[in-house]
Amino acid sequence: MVRACLDWTERRHHLAGTAGAVLCRALFDRGWVERGRDRRSVRLTASGRTALPALVGVALPD
Repeated sequence: MVRACLDWTERRHHLAGTAGAVLCRALFDRGWVERGRDRRSVRLTASGRTALPALVGVALPD
């Protein structure tokens, strides 16, 4: 269900597998993230910048 996956462009691990796919879909469905210039990148939307910190209890950098 949960596994790490190394992103070769960023050289950092990210959430993969079923849990990563479900989380990704939920973020898109809520409009909290959107596709970047290429299909592999995403960006946090204004509503995501507001909602995610409240949901997970962390502050995002400016």
